[in-house]
Amino acid sequence: TGVILTSDGLVLTNHHVVAGSTSIRAAVAGTTRTYSATVVGYDASHDIAVIQLRGASGLVPAPIGDSSQVRVGDVVIGLGNAGGAGGAPIPADGSVTGLDRSITAMDSETGSSEDLTGLIETNAPIQPGDSGGALVSADGKIVGINTAGSTGASGLSQGTTDGYAVPINQAMAIAG
Repeated sequence: TGVILTSDGLVLTNHHVVAGSTSIRAAVAGTTRTYSATVVGYDASHDIAVIQLRGASGLVPAPIGDSSQVRVGDVVIGLGNAGGAGGAPIPADGSVTGLDRSITAMDSETGSSEDLTGLIETNAPIQPGDSGGALVSADGKIVGINTAGSTGASGLSQGTTDGYAVPINQAMAIAG
């Protein structure tokens, strides 16, 4: 999942989404278009990457908000590709539960981990596949890039209890 920054296909996503890739293929939600892509740059320590869709034009850039205006209690929606199924982004409703959070994010498949700081915490159920997607404010502006979700066991099933996003101001400064 990613956030379109320019009409010619510059996309903001997470470093862990593209790390180790030998080729990248991206689909644009709401269309049937797919593109090959290349990594333009990344900052692994903040889990941000920028990719360029090859041959893209006429895409609608995402409305970027101001994460410095986000407050605990604000209503947000996490958008992403939960479960990696593709298709339209799946909304995860919630609210902001914390600001400037620090976590150690661990990849359940590889066991690798990274320390991330300055994150927005939400009770929106951010799931695997939502990474790189948008955390959207009530007024429809992107205030964060979904990067991690914590899971807690409940009986035999697991459910997401907290989601975390890189504030969009930080992500845009890194992308710049």
